[in-house]
Amino acid sequence: MCQEGEWRMELGLFQQQSLSLVMTTELRQAIAILQYPCYELSQFLQEQANENPLIELVEPSNLMSMGKRKTSEKTIGEGEENTLDYLHHTKETMHDYLLDQTMFLPLTKEESSILKFLILNIDDNGYLQVTTEEVMKRFGIDEKAVEHVIGLLHQLEPVGIGARDLRECILLQLEALAMEDELVYRIADNYLDLLAERKLKQIAERLHVSVEMVEEAADFIQTLEPRPGHSVSHQDERLFLYPDITVVEEKGHYQIYLNDQFAPRVHLNEGYTHLLKSEGAAASKYLKEHYQKYQWLLKSLEQRRTTLLKIAEEIVKAQTAFLQKGPQYLEPMTLKDVADRIGMHESTVSRAVKNKVIQTPRGAFELKSFFTTKIEKANGENTSAKVVKLAIAELINQEDKLKPLSDQAIADKLKNERGMNISRRTVAKYREEMNILSSAKRKRYSK
Repeated sequence: MCQEGEWRMELGLFQQQSLSLVMTTELRQAIAILQYPCYELSQFLQEQANENPLIELVEPSNLMSMGKRKTSEKTIGEGEENTLDYLHHTKETMHDYLLDQTMFLPLTKEESSILKFLILNIDDNGYLQVTTEEVMKRFGIDEKAVEHVIGLLHQLEPVGIGARDLRECILLQLEALAMEDELVYRIADNYLDLLAERKLKQIAERLHVSVEMVEEAADFIQTLEPRPGHSVSHQDERLFLYPDITVVEEKGHYQIYLNDQFAPRVHLNEGYTHLLKSEGAAASKYLKEHYQKYQWLLKSLEQRRTTLLKIAEEIVKAQTAFLQKGPQYLEPMTLKDVADRIGMHESTVSRAVKNKVIQTPRGAFELKSFFTTKIEKANGENTSAKVVKLAIAELINQEDKLKPLSDQAIADKLKNERGMNISRRTVAKYREEMNILSSAKRKRYSK
């Protein structure tokens, strides 16, 4: 008997329906393909061709024809660069440049080894990334010997290379200008932290000089190179954007093109067609599985193409004023807005615009840059966060540098003059995102 208030547990078989989302391999692949920019998509397709014998990649024939057409139009020597030169030209790195200079220094064998070690431990900004203690331990020498070789390193060009911090980098450049006895050297040597905070009055009081003299020194320091390695580093030379979408104005209308013409075309390897039709063989089963993967790849590529074109069409529709007049006319638009218009989920749109670039008559932009927060204006209309940022930057550029605008003053001006109702906190947030200093740090004491 079961008493009142007690539960009786029984064993048995029961049927119950439930829904669950299973992330299949094919679905993961479709999501990945959607996120790939054009240059990564080509690499992905090559990997798929290596794994699947049924996939045959055909490189676009228009690449060669384009090259021939350009060559026929202009001969080399008429001012046009030959792009093939960049494929075969070996660029000298910053470390190569520094190592070449050591050949002209009177070094002992030990000094040469230490100096080469130091050079190879300089980062792209030109700063030494190994401590004195580490060099002492590695070569079994004392601190004086290490400092001697570091001094030799500092004799190399560009001036400031091999510095261990920003202070040393600036001092090396001032020493090269024979300014050790100048006020600017004393400030850089002792008050660089206060200078970064723009506490010019405090520096002036400690040095018993006028604020205007400190400001003049600060202006000169800003002309020096804080990252000397950049002047000789070629690693970031000739960076290219690869637009996934191109928008072209033709007779007053905007045409949208998906830049997949440079990606290899996916075709079925006809050499395996007869094996797919055979029955029962183990090889046939293997090939049929890979044929399904081939078909899914084609489907995923077409979905990517369709999705990107739909998103681009909505962007062009919404941003016609931007395309015609410039960034200040950028309309507010969210991922959800576009997702609702094209009948897709917001997460799909988010994945599709990730790492993608669109080439427009106004320049090349990341697709995600068109999606901004809506900010309501006084007249009930909406504007975008980017337009607000442009307005903030414009006000700051036009302000009196002797009496810079506070964040609250900027907020008031935006509200009264442009109908943009945003808070002081929002102004501060946008200002920091644009790497603009606060009013206290923007203040100048002389024009």
